[in-house]
Amino acid sequence: MRVLILANGDPPSPKLARRCAAEHDLLLATDGAAHRAAELGLSPDIICGDFDSVRLDVAQREFPLAEFLPTPDQEQADLEKAILVACERGATAITILGASGDRMDHTLANFALLLRYHTEIPLCLRDDLTTTRAVSGTEEQAGELVLVAEPGDTISLVSFTGTAHVSALGVQWPLDAELLAIGTRGVSNIALSDRVTIRVQGGAILVFHLQTAHHPDV
Repeated sequence: MRVLILANGDPPSPKLARRCAAEHDLLLATDGAAHRAAELGLSPDIICGDFDSVRLDVAQREFPLAEFLPTPDQEQADLEKAILVACERGATAITILGASGDRMDHTLANFALLLRYHTEIPLCLRDDLTTTRAVSGTEEQAGELVLVAEPGDTISLVSFTGTAHVSALGVQWPLDAELLAIGTRGVSNIALSDRVTIRVQGGAILVFHLQTAHHPDV
């Protein structure tokens, strides 16, 4: 079951939101994101969180068929709790919209969730330009991510540990099991084909795929 989570950050365009909703089996909104869902014309199946940013009376009128699921644990933010709820409900893949916004700490923490959970379930963050995933591998076994791309798309690789050896194929500046230091070296590579392969050993990285060739969701 593919689950779409709408977080309470900067909302996607209505076009992207509707497209993603049509591609998923279950829509889950985190707390105040229920109001963003209404603005986007989406109907969440589940609204969960500590309910500190949602107007419950309004949301219950707007979505009378939705399940309102309180998740009051203050040790985790609403988005992480939503990922756990999705997994408990049988998710086989999760896409997250609305994960960035004015709070830099919230945005970085949301990206950290990719690093935390990507080995447990296929997981990505999307906005109207970029799809972000994590990939990792051990010293003995490389992890691999294959991106369906268009020539001209931007592919950025970012390491937060400095331990990952990275290979990148199908890009203008290929890498061959090279140590990717913490910094900007992997930023703004360019796809040369319709398949870009990223392999990682000994660490984890974030992979940002900017669909700059055709802006399909704008």
